[in-house]
Amino acid sequence: MIWTPGSPDRVDGMPTAAEWRQLSVVPEKREVFGYDLYFREGWADLLAVFGDDAADVLGGLAMLVVKPDAVVGRRLGPILEYLGDNGFVPVATTRFGYTRHSMREVWRYDWHIYTVDRLQLCTFWYLTNDVLLFLARDARPVAGLPATVRLCELKGVGDPVQRRPHHLRTKLNPPNRILNFVHVGDEPSDIVRELAIFLDRPERLRFLKELREHFAEDRTAQARAEIAAIEADCPAHDLDIDATLARLVPVAGEEAVGRLREVVAGADRITWDDLAQLVPFDKVDRWDVIVTASFVVHNERPVPHALLPAVSPEAWTAQAVGHPL
Repeated sequence: MIWTPGSPDRVDGMPTAAEWRQLSVVPEKREVFGYDLYFREGWADLLAVFGDDAADVLGGLAMLVVKPDAVVGRRLGPILEYLGDNGFVPVATTRFGYTRHSMREVWRYDWHIYTVDRLQLCTFWYLTNDVLLFLARDARPVAGLPATVRLCELKGVGDPVQRRPHHLRTKLNPPNRILNFVHVGDEPSDIVRELAIFLDRPERLRFLKELREHFAEDRTAQARAEIAAIEADCPAHDLDIDATLARLVPVAGEEAVGRLREVVAGADRITWDDLAQLVPFDKVDRWDVIVTASFVVHNERPVPHALLPAVSPEAWTAQAVGHPL
């Protein structure tokens, strides 16, 4: 497949009205992303690499980013298997590390519901080890539904009560709703923005050009090689709260761990600083801290409304037949 690079007058241009309809079904998001620095940078690079076909290319791609817990919890193999079983063919994989800022920017419009304590946990957690980003071509496309919207629906939500047996997160069996292993770009517009957050421009352009070169291929073997390499660098962890608390006893003491067990078993929660008083972070395994915190730290606060409306597959299919919701 051959793409013609974008003309100079388009490289820093915004999507046309027709392209916006291919990128997002949420009018509020189109407006906000029109001012978003990361979206603008990402879109310019996609135009430079794919030209006027950029929106079409994005529509056929799903983006899945694993979280650090998926690496140490050894869920990468099952994730790759799930993609293949559901018609998603890996075409590009890259490794990167979150920063304190990138983890906040990618979820800028979602994390307003988090407490400051959970933000402290996320900083400690997301910066622990590198992760992988997969782009996968949809080999079983559904008319009117972008690939990443289809995969996002298959992913399942964080709340286990609302998940179904076929969902990816159900298959991965997370220890709780906090450590949930994967993130999937909601819409094609999110792929644009998030690539610009995760990857600096030289790495982003290299990645996009590699995607262009291998778009029609099945690069599962490359994805497996990336998985083997990152797992070789990151020791495994059981992510089990009972085993974790047992490991904390020799260092934190029976009284402190007893208090943590009470919190895990009940509805009570403690602050990040409270946890630091109970457990000497510098003397225990970092992942034992993360697992414990995911069960005991205050995590959400009441907010009046979402910053951006949720994306629904129904809205995409309705738009496709000319009757937008």
